Formats: sequence, structure tokens, C-alpha cells
Amino acid sequence: MSTKSPGPVSPAVTLSDRAGEESFENQTASAPNDPLARVLRTLDSIDMPAGPVRTHEVGTVEQAPDGSQTDPAGGDPAPTDPAAPAPGRSDPAAPVRPGRPEGPGLPARRPSADEPAIPASPPEPLRTPAPAAQTRSEAILDGAARLFAERGYHGSSLRDISREVGISHPGMLHHFASKDALLSAVIDRMEDHAQGLLDSIEQIGISEASLDAALGGPWNPKNHLMGLLATLSAEVVNPKHPGRYRIARLRLVHEHVLEEVLQAFDTRGQLADGADPTFVARSTFSLLLSLAVRERSVRALQRVEKAEPVADVHAFVRHYIVG
Repeated sequence: MSTKSPGPVSPAVTLSDRAGEESFENQTASAPNDPLARVLRTLDSIDMPAGPVRTHEVGTVEQAPDGSQTDPAGGDPAPTDPAAPAPGRSDPAAPVRPGRPEGPGLPARRPSADEPAIPASPPEPLRTPAPAAQTRSEAILDGAARLFAERGYHGSSLRDISREVGISHPGMLHHFASKDALLSAVIDRMEDHAQGLLDSIEQIGISEASLDAALGGPWNPKNHLMGLLATLSAEVVNPKHPGRYRIARLRLVHEHVLEEVLQAFDTRGQLADGADPTFVARSTFSLLLSLAVRERSVRALQRVEKAEPVADVHAFVRHYIVG
């Protein structure tokens, strides 16, 4: 039975930095010296539109028993001239429509018994405006992630992404000023996906069924995010790739989660004799990324009944789990 691995080493030790651009220390100076380096950042909160604008209440004028008008806020009664037309009416002889106000700010005239009552219209409910900018930004990120997974970062231009989303190129630049900024936002999503796995290490390691569910769920090679990680992982062998450090770190995080899960199996005596959790974790995740690439390349040439990547991963892991 092997001892628990301390987790992946700092990427600053294993990655070749260039002019400090990929330096672990430079990029995470405020974070504690942790192998995961606080891998997932908190998304910036989006300022939502304020609540509905208040409408001012219109003051009313009450009718005194003697026919004079009084202000509810106080003051002397305003004398009325029987010969003068009602406010808002140019012709004193014009008939008054039942149930309608006789003038601005005046209460509706009470209809007589033989006049049909006119029901008041219900107030229109206030509607909160939809966060259009947020929705458009999410649509841009969806389109960018699709193209990055299919063509890679260098194979996708901002104009390609704007056509994919169906917006103009200037409209794209309004939300994301550069392709690097767009890639950074896409990687934010990938880190959020990894955060969910980090938070679920104990649940995944409870049983073989839980591990199988994770391999067929968030780690499913058919998943879009796994395909995206596979494509970008192949690209970041180029030391000038703008996402090189973060993508390499993401891979280490996934391997670390698998290693911790397999370590739990080893502690319970459910890992095969001589099996190293670190080796099995790295091998399993390498297989996951390889199958993600295979799904997007060779699957079209293979018979469907022999092209189930999740079954392949389950079969591989079962070689190392006993009991």
C-alpha cells in the first residue's frame, strides 16, 4: 500500500518560463505557495441594472360638498364658477363620458345607476430589463469555445468567431478587445469546471460506482470542455502560446484530483498491489484527453458499436481497482 502523494509540484519547477511571462511566482505573487496556486479565480460580479425607476404619484383634488375643490395637503377651498368649463374641456355643453376623468388630476365622475360601469384596467406589471450585454458575452464565449476546440486558438480568428456567433466584428471588439482576452475568459470557464471536481474529491472517491460516474460525467471524453482542453493542451507545447501556463496548470489539477481519488481507494485496500496512484492518475487522464481527440477525428471512420470512449476508460481503470 503506497503512501499519500503530496499532489502535483509547482508548474514553476516543471515549465520552461520565457522572460517571466509564464512564471508561477510572477503570476501568483499574492497567492500562498500551494501546488494548485488557487487555481480557480472568482469571477468578477456583473453590475446588474438598478431596479425599476419609480414613478411619482399624481396629486388628487377632492370635491367639497358645496362644489368647491380642496387640496388634501391643506389650504382654503377653491371657489368654483358654475359657468366655467371643467378643466380639460373646451366645450361646457359637451357630454361627459361615463366613468372617465373630467380633467387632468380630477377624480372620475361617478356614473349614474343606468350607466354601465367601466372597469379599471389592471396595472401593467413592471419588467426587469434582461442583461443583454451579459447574454451576448456568453454567446460569444460559447462560439469561441466551439472554434477553439475544433481549430485551436491559432486557427480561429476574431472574425471567424464573430461569424460563428452572428455579430459584427466591431460588436465582438465591444465585448472582448482582443483574442487573448477572449481566450482568458474561455479558460475561466474551464477552471470553473475543474473547481467542481476539486470540490468533489471525497464524493468521487467513496466507491467504484462514484468514480465510474465521474469518468462518464464531467470527465467524459465526449464532453465539449474535455475536447477543448485536449486541443489546447496540444497547442501549449508552443512556449509562446498565451494560455500555456493556465492550460498546463489545469492539466495538473485534473491529475491531482484523480490521484487523490485513487489514494482513497489505496487507503481502503482497493488498489491493486504495486499500483502507484500518481502513475495511474496521469495515465488515466492522458487516456481521457487522447479519447477526446479520437472522438473528434477517427470516430467518423469507426463502427459505432466499437466507439464508446467511456467504456474504454472504465475498462482501463478497473485493471487497477480490486475488491
